[in-house]
Amino acid sequence: MAPRTLDRRSFLRVSSLAGGGLLLATCLEPLAGPLAPALEAAGEFMPNAFIKVTADGLVTIVAKNPEVGQGIKTMLPMILADEFDVDWTAIRLEQADLNEAVYGRQNAGGSTATPTNWDPLRKAGAVARHLMVQAAAQTWNVAASECTTASGRVHHKASNRSLGYGELAAKAATLPVPDPNTVALKEPKDYTIIGQPIKAVGVPDIVVGKPVFSIDFT
Repeated sequence: MAPRTLDRRSFLRVSSLAGGGLLLATCLEPLAGPLAPALEAAGEFMPNAFIKVTADGLVTIVAKNPEVGQGIKTMLPMILADEFDVDWTAIRLEQADLNEAVYGRQNAGGSTATPTNWDPLRKAGAVARHLMVQAAAQTWNVAASECTTASGRVHHKASNRSLGYGELAAKAATLPVPDPNTVALKEPKDYTIIGQPIKAVGVPDIVVGKPVFSIDFT
């Protein structure tokens, strides 16, 4: 029997579920661009971003865009954190490896990362928040409409109960994922992170010369 290769996406899904977490792969059609016809013909689901919530409540996103000083490692988590209703300090970002067969076009140029990722990541965060609310509502046997979210927790005001996203991750992972186009997005007036001064991720390392640049290679 020929050996089977475990690709990176499968490994992330398996390892996340084994740890009692939630891994949400988002199919972001606005980012597919020229790849859309090929993906449709192949009948493949090609996520360009991943959201992982571990049992300790930390949220990790895998971003396909390279960081070349335009602030990707800061901007992408800000969008997600605000829509997901999670504290900025609970967000971690993992830079995607170079694999255009999995992530689609991975380039930097023209300051396009913000406009192309804006709506898709908002929807990804909203879908993840929806799943957390549904998981909490089922746990408490209450209506989801009675639940609210804040700082990585789902609250039920009527009974004064709350559960952290990490506590709900395993249950949320078993729920059906809604159509991203049907979930409610935050109104700009409700943003708590977007539009606020946030220290750029990675600056301390850059100041002391930690990152490896192309000029460092021989």
